Amino acid sequence: MSECLSRRALLAGALAGAVAMRTWGKDASRPPAMRRLIANENPYGPSPSARAAATRAVKNGWRYAVREVGALKADIAQLEGVEPSQVMVCAGSTEALRVSALALAGQGGRVVAASPTFFFLPDYARKLGCEVAEVPLDDAMTHDLDAMAAAVNPATKLMYVCNPNNPTGTQLDVTRLGEFIAAVSPRAPVLVDEAYLDLNPDWRALTAVARVRAGDAVIVTRTFSKLHGMAGLRVGYAVGPAELIRRLEALRVSQMSYPGVLAAAASLADAEFLDFSREKIRAGRAVTMAVFDELGLAYRPSHGNFVFFDTGGSPRAFAAGMRERGILTGMPSAAYPSWSRVSMGRVEDMQAFTAAARDYFRSPG
Repeated sequence: MSECLSRRALLAGALAGAVAMRTWGKDASRPPAMRRLIANENPYGPSPSARAAATRAVKNGWRYAVREVGALKADIAQLEGVEPSQVMVCAGSTEALRVSALALAGQGGRVVAASPTFFFLPDYARKLGCEVAEVPLDDAMTHDLDAMAAAVNPATKLMYVCNPNNPTGTQLDVTRLGEFIAAVSPRAPVLVDEAYLDLNPDWRALTAVARVRAGDAVIVTRTFSKLHGMAGLRVGYAVGPAELIRRLEALRVSQMSYPGVLAAAASLADAEFLDFSREKIRAGRAVTMAVFDELGLAYRPSHGNFVFFDTGGSPRAFAAGMRERGILTGMPSAAYPSWSRVSMGRVEDMQAFTAAARDYFRSPG
């Protein structure tokens, strides 16, 4: 009898808890979820086909993705017009960035990079004991390739170019970049980080992979985190001369996720979703830049899934004001003390951002 009562009590408690959870979930006083416009994520992905592939893959999650990585390499090689031996599949492009610093600059080498730019490679190089020569962007907030070329000396082991650049969103002319790579790579390998390039429908005509095919000492990195919306699944790749790729592979630190690799292969083949993703990101940028025009705020037309703009004051105060309005954004830059970066969410997120920005900038005080 006591056992029966005990079971009834447990069941009653569980039901009460479930009711309480449902009531709490509908509580109008509960603050809404923050809109994440801070990390350059893409909330439209993974694509339906990528999700289905990852779900199917879970039952085989006990396996290492050896053959599957090989198959994905072959798909990427075909896409890029190179050999599979010229491709490294890795845990997001950030792994390739850091392993490149380790393999090519090593202990005490010299790395040349723009400032500001994506910090993962320069910061990791410093942790390795490398000297990092930072070259300021030009007046258009674009890489100053002439100044970067002039910064190369005998100790330089790696050049880093983020194109489009993060956080400014500016993009280099493909012909000028190709000339730079051809001139500089005999003196030091060039790494071109193209995390955002495939957001452009014409990315094939803009990529530095053409210089890999020409035989230059250049590594091009790409990721499934942005266009494909797979930041949490950690898949990216590097393309380069086979000899450089072998050096990176020898120092890689990850085993690839079986579901991630299968999802990436499915997403790569999903042209319809990729076109949808590009269009939604473009629409979000248009909404965002329109409110900056309306408010008279300076900004850089962006080729990424973010916009860099001048708050006219303190970026930290702006970020705090946005948090009060339910939006997580920010990312200040020391090189541009009043500027901030806002990432693209869904179009409706950017519409909410524009309303919050109007309220923030037009509020007294």
